[in-house]
Amino acid sequence: MLNINTDKQCENFTHWNSAVARFKDAHNQSDVARSMGMKPQLWINKLVAKHAAEPTVKNIIAAARVTGDHTLVHGLLLELDMAGIALPKSNHKADEQALTSQALEITATAGELARDAIDVQQSGQVCKQRRDRAVSKATAMMGTLALFVHTIESRFHAIPGMTVAFDTLTTSAVPGLS
Repeated sequence: MLNINTDKQCENFTHWNSAVARFKDAHNQSDVARSMGMKPQLWINKLVAKHAAEPTVKNIIAAARVTGDHTLVHGLLLELDMAGIALPKSNHKADEQALTSQALEITATAGELARDAIDVQQSGQVCKQRRDRAVSKATAMMGTLALFVHTIESRFHAIPGMTVAFDTLTTSAVPGLS
């Protein structure tokens, strides 16, 4: 059996600690607690690293649902070397936005992240606000990319003939198109 010193491990939960700090900065925790049906001080104590009480999985889910903010979930997943994205609530319908517009949005966000990375590399330092903005941009971009994939799947599975035509055009040597 694996024997881990949990006190030392807690100090190393940098993604979780960062997510908690961002979540606390973004919301009035008393309002969040009341919306969750919890006493405000109890919720606030669960978000303080030095307190013995910690948020339960159900608390994290409830906080995400009442705020629409998945920061705590993302922090938890990052501690497991995983990343999460919000799935579209579209009843399996494709996004109405043009694919080119979606692709341009993804590309623009990637460009912004690249610019931020260059700035950080040149300055050799990054402040908390800049890091938090980069994390938010990257997370939003992952969601946009997931929507893009969902849209492509929905559009091309809805019209099987279109799928065959698209595959034929992209894989065949057609004069003038290759």
